[in-house]
Amino acid sequence: MKKIIGIITIQITIALYSCTNDNNILPSPKPYISADAYLEQIGFTGSALIRKGDTTLLRHGFGSADLSTGLPNDPSLIYRIGSITKSFTAAAVVHLKRDGLITSFDQPLKDFYESFPLGNQLTLRHLLTHHSGIPDYVGAIEAYAKEHNHDFEPEEIFEIILENIEEEGLDFTPGEYFSYSNSNYLLLGMLIEELTGKPYQEYLKEKIYDPFQLVQTGKGPNNISGSARAKGYDQEMTVSEYPMQIAFSAGEIESTISDLEKWGDAMMSDYFTTEEKQMLWAPPLGQEGINVPGAGWFTLEIEDQVIYHHGGNIRGFTSFLAVIPESDGLIILLSNQQDKDMERYLIMEAIMKNEF
Repeated sequence: MKKIIGIITIQITIALYSCTNDNNILPSPKPYISADAYLEQIGFTGSALIRKGDTTLLRHGFGSADLSTGLPNDPSLIYRIGSITKSFTAAAVVHLKRDGLITSFDQPLKDFYESFPLGNQLTLRHLLTHHSGIPDYVGAIEAYAKEHNHDFEPEEIFEIILENIEEEGLDFTPGEYFSYSNSNYLLLGMLIEELTGKPYQEYLKEKIYDPFQLVQTGKGPNNISGSARAKGYDQEMTVSEYPMQIAFSAGEIESTISDLEKWGDAMMSDYFTTEEKQMLWAPPLGQEGINVPGAGWFTLEIEDQVIYHHGGNIRGFTSFLAVIPESDGLIILLSNQQDKDMERYLIMEAIMKNEF
């Protein structure tokens, strides 16, 4: 264990990761006609929902869910949603406060883990909004797991993160900067389990899945099979196998278009109080095109409207969920192609400009 921690501590410290690759090169679309035509033009592969109020502008699948069988993508299929998982984890932390298990989002981590390194400086809010300065674990853990055929569990990753902080410190003083890190949300998932005495997914089921009837939402399998789930691809190569326990509360969830529609509607309802929404949804800066991090969501002003959104990118899949409260609108993109970050944001911009 000590040897593993030492190797990964070094890897976390020196690693730099980029979201840019050839998959993000898109053809120039023709003049906008409709949402359906636009997604076809740019070659979107997956399922999509675009809704404005009571009007569904698009609920459709594009391309193949399984190249080996010819199964088409369809909104009824289940997809990995990657980091959209963080919106559920953040909501679970809100429930910890409702349940009296935490007293404030500004509680320091030392209140829960007395020996947590720098735990007197780090707060729940720092983790929730990616202002902690804790380096991201994912790239280093994935590389080690692949090279050494090692099956990591969240508890082991938790210890590695702590050891890394003890030996290398933080990237910056907590609260000073924003730096997106999956480590923040793995720590929150571990805290949820510690305080509730329940597995992370069991707590989500009790507090979120069952109340909102999210019947096809939960932890995704490591290996995708059968006709209920879309297979994941890197261009035309199947890359569906992934150890989901590595993603844990930062990205292990799978879902469907209809379940995410319910989740988006829940966020726009009065289920969360004004105070809770102020935690989850950061106020806009008043400048178009600038993302502001909240808890499990980013705030963005585009085309004179405020939207709250989060994307996901995990082995074989790219996802996007945006809610537009002013228009009672939703944009949901579940692609079974990985690394389509640029594509999802171009779609969002086109839809906001032409439909909202």
